[in-house]
Amino acid sequence: MYVTYARELDVQEALDKAGVENFLPMQHIVMRVGKKIVERDQPAIHNLIFLHSNRTQIRELKMFNRGCQPLQYMTVKPRTSDQASVVITIPERQMLNFMRAMQADDPSGRRTCIPYTDFLGQEGRQVRFVSGSFAGVEGTIKRVNNNRSVIIALPHVACLVIPIDHITDIQFL
Repeated sequence: MYVTYARELDVQEALDKAGVENFLPMQHIVMRVGKKIVERDQPAIHNLIFLHSNRTQIRELKMFNRGCQPLQYMTVKPRTSDQASVVITIPERQMLNFMRAMQADDPSGRRTCIPYTDFLGQEGRQVRFVSGSFAGVEGTIKRVNNNRSVIIALPHVACLVIPIDHITDIQFL
């Protein structure tokens, strides 16, 4: 779901208190602020939080829980323009694969999220990581910025790009 005004962390806290299963993809960044080097965690995809719930529970949360009011459904317009927009729902298997990849230890820090539109129109082969910290994660192998990478796509939402260090780390499906 979309969260207005970059309040992802506040909404996640309210959802946790309400007992609603949620996932907020985070990334660790290192940046220079003046003369200091600062390390912190921040949302990998701004204004987005994933919920494992149904519409009735979400409606009640938005109505009665002040911390959940910023939540908005993400929709996509079907190919034919005469149809109404459809709420984006991610299949559980894809979501679990994405969560496993986001929560895996990434010592190189090269894992990044890109918009889904950057992924469109590119063909690739399905692969699975067989070793390393991403073992078991499945995706599509493609070239991103001239580097061979595995893309884990969440349709109409975002893609996670994981550069491949060694071709022996993956298995073609």
